[in-house]
Amino acid sequence: MLRTAFDGSRRRRIYLFRHGDVSYVDDRGNRVADSTAVPLTPWGREQATLTGKALQGIAFDRAISSSFPRSVETAELILEGRGIEIERNPAFVEFQGNSAYRAAVTDLNDIAYSFKDAAVPGARYNGGDSFEEVNARVLSGLEAVLAEPEWETLALVAHGGINRLVLGWAFDTGLASFASIDQNTCCFNVIDVDVHPATNTVVRKTVRAMNVTTYDVAKEGNHLLSLEQIATRLRNKVPA
Repeated sequence: MLRTAFDGSRRRRIYLFRHGDVSYVDDRGNRVADSTAVPLTPWGREQATLTGKALQGIAFDRAISSSFPRSVETAELILEGRGIEIERNPAFVEFQGNSAYRAAVTDLNDIAYSFKDAAVPGARYNGGDSFEEVNARVLSGLEAVLAEPEWETLALVAHGGINRLVLGWAFDTGLASFASIDQNTCCFNVIDVDVHPATNTVVRKTVRAMNVTTYDVAKEGNHLLSLEQIATRLRNKVPA
């Protein structure tokens, strides 16, 4: 679908998704050894299917997913039956913490609020990835996608932390807004990016919708933030 802004700019649209529900807690109630490989839970697959049905009228002409299995699986379910190739792009993989740091954690508040210092220079996620370095990686990947003029409506399926970075870019707030944005599982955000029709340079960015969940529009189903949910599962020793 071709869109034109009032000033004649070309208006491109990004539907930014978080992957569906997963469990980072194993059957013994411990954090899984490899968080990059976890699949969707049955509820996560249902979330993605419901989201795909709700957006079946959207004419996506390009789809990109983080290369982690949970994002790929979510993208496949949301776009099922559309015949769209899903590109796997490692620029959009999630933050990785340090396993030794996590093993030493005694206060689960450190897990529940791992993002609180994201804007502090030099801060790292759970002793692992640098917030500043991941932000640079994500924005570089996003700029490369925007530099390709062939698409109009993009489905980008990533992660809670990565989505916060993209939204920070859209708001022009960078890491300053990172800790104030939540992303529920299988939510989507709608970002319009206006570009100059001759140079393809970005003129403006507008967030049209944020953290929309088709399975719980009013956010009544779970009052916990996404990282609070992980900490709760660890405290209660349950896998999902």
